[in-house]
This record gives sequence, C-alpha cells and structure tokens, in this order.
Amino acid sequence: MTSPGGTDPKRGESEERPATRPRVLLADDYANILTAMVRLISSSCDVVGTVTTGAQLLDAARRLDPDVIVVDLNLPDMSGLDACRQLKAAAPHGSVILLTAASDPKVRQGAFESGASAFVPKYRAGDELLPAIEKAFAGADCQQQDRDGSDTNRGSPHRP
Repeated sequence: MTSPGGTDPKRGESEERPATRPRVLLADDYANILTAMVRLISSSCDVVGTVTTGAQLLDAARRLDPDVIVVDLNLPDMSGLDACRQLKAAAPHGSVILLTAASDPKVRQGAFESGASAFVPKYRAGDELLPAIEKAFAGADCQQQDRDGSDTNRGSPHRP
C-alpha cells in the first residue's frame, strides 16, 4: 500500500510510481528471452528485476517483493515448478506465472499444483503474457482458452 507521499513503507521505496502498474520480476535462462519480455511488458509494468537462475530468483523475490513473478519452466539450477513452490515462502504476496515452451497438459497441471496462478506458452507470450500479468495483479481469474478450447491459465488472488 502506498502512502500519500508516494512511498511504500513495506518496500522502502522513495520514488513515486503509479499504484496501478504491477511490479514484475522475470526469470529465464536466456538473456534474449528476458530482453524480449522486458520490451513486451515495460509500457504497462514496472520490471523490478531480471534473473537467469532459480537461486537468483528466490533472492530477488525476497528483496524486491514483486506483485507478479514470471518464471520459465527450465532454469539451470531448478525447475520452474520447484521455483513456484519455493516462491510461496520467498514472496508470498507475488502471483507466479509459469512461462514455457512445453505444452504438455501434465506440465500445465503441475504448474497450478505448484502454486502458479497462470500458465503461458512461450509461443503465445506476445498475445497472452501482458494480459496474464494484468489479471494476476488484479487478483482476477486468469483463465484463457487454448486453441482446442481447454484452459491454459487460471488464477487466484495473492494480494489482499
């Protein structure tokens, strides 16, 4: 919650930012994917960090307290599913979106069982990532339809 002076006592911020922009942490093991994601979402989100490993992700999530965390399924030192589970403790208020090239329904189910609020296939990130971030930030249901009509995303509010 932002104080009237534009600072967030919990985060110790000293500069003003619009309350309607989600603070997003991005994790992917490929720098070019991170660069593309930053370009894709930066007009509507405050990207507070980019990381390439699970250990960096957990550390950054604790320090930065992001609203939304976008996690690749395949990080070099842990799976995105393990990261989702550990992020529950590291950043309990952050909504996690799993981003992956995998389209296996078992991976999708595992993402939700691990605590992700949305699942976005990388090949559809250009169309679906920003809406999923906005819905997760708003605490809304992030369900979207797969091409065959099955749900690929779901959401649950993580912020009060």
